[in-house]
Amino acid sequence: MLSLEGKQLGNYDVIRRIRVGGMGAVYEGRQRTAFDRRVAIKVILGDFAKDQDMRRRFMREARTVADLHHPNILPLIEFGEERGILFLVMPFIDGGTLTSYLRRSLPDLAEVTNLYQQILDAVENAHDEGLIHRDIKSSNIMLEMRRGKVPHIYLGDFGLVRIKSTRGGRRRHNGASWPGEASQSGKPIPLDQVPGTPHYMAPEQTRGIVTPLTDIYALGVLLFQMLTGELPYDSDDDIRVIEMQLYNPIPSPCERDASIPRELEGVVYKAMAKNPEDRYQSVSELRDAFLKAISGPRVELFTDTDDQPEEIVDHFLAPGIKPNPDFHSDSTVPNSERAPRPFPREASVHEVSSPRRLGQETTLEADPLQPQPIIMQQRQPRTTGEIRPKFAKSYQQRVTEEPTEVKIIRAHQPVRKRRRKQPAKPLIITSVALAVLVLLALIGTRAFGASLFAPGFPIFGGAPIATVYVTAQDKTLQNTFILTASPQVHSADLATHRIPAHLLKQSTQGTSTINTTGTHTTNAVQAHGSLIFSNTSRMPANLGVITLTHNGVSVRTTQVVQVPGKRFGSDKPGIITVPATAITPGANGNLDAHIFDGPCCANNISVSNTAPFSGGSDGQVIHTVQQNDIDGVKTDLVPRLKQQLTQQFQKSLDVNEVLATQPQFEVKITPEQPVGATTDRVKINVQVSGSVLSYDKGIATGIATELLKQEATRSLSTNFKLHGQPNQIGTINAKVGQNNAIYLTISVKGQWIYSFTDQQIASWPDYLKGTTSTTALAYLNQQPGVAQVELRLPFNTDHFPSDTNQIKIIVVDANQA
Repeated sequence: MLSLEGKQLGNYDVIRRIRVGGMGAVYEGRQRTAFDRRVAIKVILGDFAKDQDMRRRFMREARTVADLHHPNILPLIEFGEERGILFLVMPFIDGGTLTSYLRRSLPDLAEVTNLYQQILDAVENAHDEGLIHRDIKSSNIMLEMRRGKVPHIYLGDFGLVRIKSTRGGRRRHNGASWPGEASQSGKPIPLDQVPGTPHYMAPEQTRGIVTPLTDIYALGVLLFQMLTGELPYDSDDDIRVIEMQLYNPIPSPCERDASIPRELEGVVYKAMAKNPEDRYQSVSELRDAFLKAISGPRVELFTDTDDQPEEIVDHFLAPGIKPNPDFHSDSTVPNSERAPRPFPREASVHEVSSPRRLGQETTLEADPLQPQPIIMQQRQPRTTGEIRPKFAKSYQQRVTEEPTEVKIIRAHQPVRKRRRKQPAKPLIITSVALAVLVLLALIGTRAFGASLFAPGFPIFGGAPIATVYVTAQDKTLQNTFILTASPQVHSADLATHRIPAHLLKQSTQGTSTINTTGTHTTNAVQAHGSLIFSNTSRMPANLGVITLTHNGVSVRTTQVVQVPGKRFGSDKPGIITVPATAITPGANGNLDAHIFDGPCCANNISVSNTAPFSGGSDGQVIHTVQQNDIDGVKTDLVPRLKQQLTQQFQKSLDVNEVLATQPQFEVKITPEQPVGATTDRVKINVQVSGSVLSYDKGIATGIATELLKQEATRSLSTNFKLHGQPNQIGTINAKVGQNNAIYLTISVKGQWIYSFTDQQIASWPDYLKGTTSTTALAYLNQQPGVAQVELRLPFNTDHFPSDTNQIKIIVVDANQA
């Protein structure tokens, strides 16, 4: 993989790699001519940088972004090429992506509304410019964090943008003529080659059909994810996800989170409709439906039209909350005299005819002739366990925290409750039982320290105590960091995300002697020798070819025998020596000397063999060295030597040090005889050399932990304190790059809990004294760092004591709440 860290691209210094994908990578850089302004630099990786189609796509993305001008679309600073490397330069957004943001904290409905509208504005602008994004997803949405405000979003990565086709097949864009891509394609695309992200892909997109409605589908998936924190279709197998997009029913967000309004579920269903014709036909139409669903149904007021002497007013409160005595239903009361309302809002009411929209209900006992009872809709609290950001409270939270009184004027007579006479006998029994209960409570309190009465119940003149249990907010931050470990680095550097690494080298060898498996068969060889013929006659003798036999073994001269006669005046016979061979090949032809001595063939002729016949041999099988012999030793011995080296590497590691990857080995095999040599056994020597990179896992985790702490310092207020230590999630993923560099991917997670100051806690009783539970809840829930409040007021009262000494504040640990 190409490493650009520490290098220069044009006017920019590359600092570190932020993230890497299948075809490109994004680096953090500094712009030299803008006072080292932080920028993000996107480049194409590896072989894709040489691919002409990829280069055209990259240049098209640059031109597309350069022509888009919208506050929610990530702008282009510069496009350039350096040493054959194409790069895009964009502003550096340090708030991360929407994916990481949703992992840290599930936004409430108010925040979802703000963020989702920004996303819709960005996509609508692109559509107005004739562009289809085709890859809308949470990881392509970047957030700029603003203290005390909802984050500002930027839509990025227009690498798969599709230009809506026009008549003639081309689209004019700022004077440039671009090839218009067809909105629809009849040719099916293999599932593993569909461009885009399967988890956000519309069904028709998998068949090569791309229209603005494919972006509408992705926006529906994104809304589902922002509401629930999960994807509607999720699997590790991308092809399986595409099949789910095609065939599985749309999951219900309300089943995953009961607090989500049914109206929003309807928006998700229509945006994610399988048939494009059933979806919203534009971003504007989707926005209108979303805002209508998020605002909730309106209050219905019934007015008195029968000229009754006085109007009948019913006050409805959230279930389980007592009426507020400070509430004035008369509209003539000045606003300054009314009870404080930190979060004013309209109440939501529905008639009984819409039971599917109901949450918790408050019903009245009514006469059949009276109008149908009014039923309050209340959203249930989210069950995700995530703490909401403090800078925005949702509609759901306000319903939960503050009961709303609704003034309803009816045209009919008020509901009359029937009075039933209670028998005297049950009343006496009840009184006696109550007395016994009080007596048992007193005895139990003194004997066992336990009481049968609720906290705050006054017993024999005891001072009433109001107890407030406050649970502090906690924030769970999780992020993934990429570190670089290198043997050239000697100490950890938090700023550049670099840590030291070690290059380990070891070698070992082994020997194996084996029987050779190659075979070769030799033929039988004839024995050979010579015969001496002598002639005592003066006349020469022509004997022809002579064959002699001894003990069944025959020899034959290899030429015609012509023996000369005895010379005149000499007594020496004529002599000739003739070569001969055994007729039958084999060792039997090896005859001893003088076995043929004696008369031969004719008168006066004799023969002798003064030397033995030799060189005869039988046919035999001999063994030779084969390549299979060497390969067999390699197969058997090399794995054992590699395992031995790996164990040696493990033993040489320091404390907390781990191997980055599997060792790399080099094998050298040397046989003592070469292939083809004749031998029954051969000795083979094997040498294995290995090298591997290692790093200190403790240092890597420590750097990732410190980076997460820095992120917490930037995104959280100073009152949030780290609870314990951040923990590593999963295993560290290590990949080896060029020049022995190791790229480590580490995920860590930590919890920060809000720490109330003593002054903050001490100020609460002064405000709470004499207030109602409703006012107290509204006040406490808007205090910084408060996640949950539980009130335990004195028995039979909904007011706090007027004496601050009788108000007890207890801060509950968020982990034990």
